[in-house]
Amino acid sequence: MVDYCFKWNFADGAVGIPLTEAEARARDVAGEEYTAIMSPRAGAKSPTLVTVVWKTGVVVVSFLDDPGRKAVEYTFMKKTDESLFLTQVHTWNYPNDRRGLRLSDCTSHETVHYREDGYAKRVVKNKVERFQETVEYNDVRVDANWEPIPAFGGYRSLARFERDEPVANGNL
Repeated sequence: MVDYCFKWNFADGAVGIPLTEAEARARDVAGEEYTAIMSPRAGAKSPTLVTVVWKTGVVVVSFLDDPGRKAVEYTFMKKTDESLFLTQVHTWNYPNDRRGLRLSDCTSHETVHYREDGYAKRVVKNKVERFQETVEYNDVRVDANWEPIPAFGGYRSLARFERDEPVANGNL
């Protein structure tokens, strides 16, 4: 089952403004932002969030950790009328399991930027040890970064944490 809202409240770990399926569908057609709240992935306690903004061609998938904080985020960009491409992956690590910590409270943050030609740039910022490392790669396989544009409500494939695994009945 999928629930919908406008803006997830990360501080409270709760729905911002609830939306009915009809309201979310209308926002989808208009290209306006909404968030689909998916069941937690296997082994997780917090939901997976799929935020769609067709006007800008962006879909963001947020995986929350058990305390409900943003832990991993995938950013997909619309590349054709039929396809999306995973362009960025963010990962945050926090100093403890306290609920309500903000992204700025993280101890480290990693971003990987992907291009369709196999170029990837990985940036790691460690706030505790006070360093930043950047590594670039030119031969990264990006086959698993491509996704078909989903029909409204059909977000299972986008919401896969393990990108190289196919969608199956047991996923999510």
